[in-house]
Amino acid sequence: MSTKVYGSGADRVGVRQITPNIYWICHCAGAEAARLNRGFASDFARVNPKFDPEANDIIYSSYLFLDDKTFLIDTLGPAQHKTVIEALAALLGDRRLDYLWISHTELPHAANTAAIRRAYPEVEVLTVGGHDHYEVHGLGDAKQLDYGDRVELGQHSIEIIEPLFVDHALTQWIYEHNTGFLCPVDWALNAHNEHQCFRFMDEMEEVGYSAERFGHDVSITNCVVFAWLRWADPDQVVAAIDRFYDKYDIRIFAPSHTNVIRENLPQYLEALREAMRVAVTRDYGIVH
Repeated sequence: MSTKVYGSGADRVGVRQITPNIYWICHCAGAEAARLNRGFASDFARVNPKFDPEANDIIYSSYLFLDDKTFLIDTLGPAQHKTVIEALAALLGDRRLDYLWISHTELPHAANTAAIRRAYPEVEVLTVGGHDHYEVHGLGDAKQLDYGDRVELGQHSIEIIEPLFVDHALTQWIYEHNTGFLCPVDWALNAHNEHQCFRFMDEMEEVGYSAERFGHDVSITNCVVFAWLRWADPDQVVAAIDRFYDKYDIRIFAPSHTNVIRENLPQYLEALREAMRVAVTRDYGIVH
């Protein structure tokens, strides 16, 4: 497993290569996670026995495309402002950053916009269309995109797509047509322990993880992330997921807070589908 790591604890950032031209830039705290995240895993495990009581770490992810044009998805959180700039500098070298796309205006996604703009003043910032409050987040001059808009990078064609699940009204997802890369932002969050940091999901299997475990984790965490699910119809949710899977040929599943899935996609996507059914129907008092 080849990982370049910058910083430690709260500002720790790792870089993995997904394809020759797509890089995963991610934060997880490692051995410091239990202290920084207040040991939430043991609380979850007390009422959800299958949950790993040591899984106190949650990934923050950004993704960089290197093509004729360069394209960055999200910025990581405020504690990583120095290390994400270091990682970008190493990956870009003398190249400019052409586009920075902000999925939605929460700190783990947009906090380092100003720092990245200072480092790359020619960058064009892209964000969700149809709203007028962006000056609050330093995005007052961002180009606003609508569903169906595309950004052509050269070999990669990125489409802005409508999300199935949102924890924020101002959210978009991304699909790249040539690689089958999907970034569904906050969907499918899984926690991990310090031995699973910076691993692709197939590498997680080497240390005891599985699609079954992934589905169980998501059925718990998505009840927290998408609290509105308790009022959803499980059959409608599953039908919407099926239509989405039919529409998009997903070959790389790259959310904001999940280990990247690059192998065994059908197995993990089916586990995710069932996890969302369970998330809708489960007892929310037990989850919390």
